[in-house]
Amino acid sequence: MKPTVPDAIATAIRTVLHDTGRDAKDVAPAMLLSTDLGLDSLDLAQTIVLLERSLGVDPFRAEAAGRPSIRTVGDLIAIYTEAVSRS
Repeated sequence: MKPTVPDAIATAIRTVLHDTGRDAKDVAPAMLLSTDLGLDSLDLAQTIVLLERSLGVDPFRAEAAGRPSIRTVGDLIAIYTEAVSRS
């Protein structure tokens, strides 16, 4: 069974933080990816790879995806929830 989107996102972020030697913090929808969690663009790319593996979708490959603004954990939840529902 696939994890829920919020659980998969929290797990992926914690994994990236842990793998880069940082504390695996609590992850909440309102948290800013860069400011609150300290993720940079490489961390976000790694998070997206982990999410593709766990959820089986990559919402950023679709031509219709455009360039969504991703600033918070909640932004990721919304993007992946929509992508999972379409798959």
